Amino acid sequence: MIDKPRKWWLAGLLSTITIGLGHIYSGQLRKGIILYLIQGLIFALFFLFLVHYPNIFLIIATIILGFTYFISVIIDAIRSAKQNSGSYFLKKYNRWYVYLVIVLLANFLIQPYAETFIKENAVKAYKIASGAMSPTLLGGDRILINRHIYQTSEPQKGDIIVFSPPHEPSKDFVKRLVGTEGDVVEIKNKQLFINGITQIENYIINIDNRILSADINSRDNFGPVTVPDNHLFFLGDNRDNSYDSRFWGFVNRDKAKGKVIYLYWSWDGDKGKVRWNRIGKSIDQVTN
Repeated sequence: MIDKPRKWWLAGLLSTITIGLGHIYSGQLRKGIILYLIQGLIFALFFLFLVHYPNIFLIIATIILGFTYFISVIIDAIRSAKQNSGSYFLKKYNRWYVYLVIVLLANFLIQPYAETFIKENAVKAYKIASGAMSPTLLGGDRILINRHIYQTSEPQKGDIIVFSPPHEPSKDFVKRLVGTEGDVVEIKNKQLFINGITQIENYIINIDNRILSADINSRDNFGPVTVPDNHLFFLGDNRDNSYDSRFWGFVNRDKAKGKVIYLYWSWDGDKGKVRWNRIGKSIDQVTN
């Protein structure tokens, strides 16, 4: 048996690299594993609130909890190492190559797999590049979408959805859903009608006072058309400056990737500053 006292600074450093590794270094294998698993539970809790209970206070509280937990684990690892700073007999797993394997597994296998699973099945982040959804979504907004919702329910009119359009299937567009299968969509002089009923759309803007005839452009006068089975019809909120279903047609239901739920960041590139008043808002708050 080799007597090799533990170094408190090394325990703290290892904990910053991988939660729980500092405790394993200090001879607390089981505790280190448990601490790593708890970190995963906090991470899962964050996304649970984000997707199913989109309340900004709950999300902020979870972030604070995660940060507090991270600092607490580092402090506890340092304390554990100091308790073994006088004498410590190495255990079988106290080898540099064991630590290396743990780091590689945790950071390059488990964590990336968990993140990929969440992105593919729960939430995914996007950046808004254009003003086609102004004033609801602005260029420089960063949004989160719920990728799970349309696996268990149908898209609803009014949802803002990320999807792949038929003319550019390799790209992702974000627009507002205005028509589902069987709906009759018509636009007369910029006014939207669904099944003959005038739609009240307080969230849209029209920046061009001109009204174009259908012979010139389908922007202001369109249809009527009936949305086919298993298809969707989308429009941008910046109605005079949006490339949408008026121009490239219907979207297959299966191409809907998720519903926009949150703005987590917003940067005004023209003014070079953060739009603090938009950060943390749900899409319903922005629309209303």
